[in-house]
Amino acid sequence: MKTKKRDLLNRYIPLWSIAPLVTIMAVNCLIYWGSSALTAGRYHYDFTMAFDREVPLLPVFVWFYILAFPFWAVGYLLATRRGKDMFYRFVATDLTIHFICFICFILIPTTNIRPEIAGNTLSEKILALVYSLDGGNSPSNLFPSIHCYVSWMCWKGVEGSEKVPKWYQSIFSGICNSDHYLYQVLKQHYIVDAAAALLLVGVFLEILSERAAA
Repeated sequence: MKTKKRDLLNRYIPLWSIAPLVTIMAVNCLIYWGSSALTAGRYHYDFTMAFDREVPLLPVFVWFYILAFPFWAVGYLLATRRGKDMFYRFVATDLTIHFICFICFILIPTTNIRPEIAGNTLSEKILALVYSLDGGNSPSNLFPSIHCYVSWMCWKGVEGSEKVPKWYQSIFSGICNSDHYLYQVLKQHYIVDAAAALLLVGVFLEILSERAAA
């Protein structure tokens, strides 16, 4: 029985993937909260554009935003199905981009002005809670968007995998692509933050892929 349980666990969470996954989670927390503490007393830039201001606040989409968190967990676990070599390149890309984000957070502290949530619907209450847990009226660490790049990494981790069903890949693609719009309608991030995150993922995945093929 123990052997079957161990085999089942190893099928979904290979032992060789546990240390890298834990490392990614730890690095993410250290960079996000650490950089906020290091830049707390400094001037923060606001990269909000006219286009961003035209997008209305739509609190109902907070439910899809919350679903991003279990989506990330599943996405990173599914990335292990690509095998050790591919997964380690995936991890190397993730950690590299995290490090670049940390440098950006320190050199260019960013913030935005969140709208006042005047209503009292359940969606608005949940969005207000999200705001309170993520910097309140003075959010930081917006450029590049870690949230946006992690979603994109999840999609790249399963894209084209023979071990992940096509219908599952389609779901991940839809979630990933729609996730970028959620930041706009929830005023968590703006277009510059998302664009920088997508650029980083594209560039470093390409670099590591070329080195692996050389």
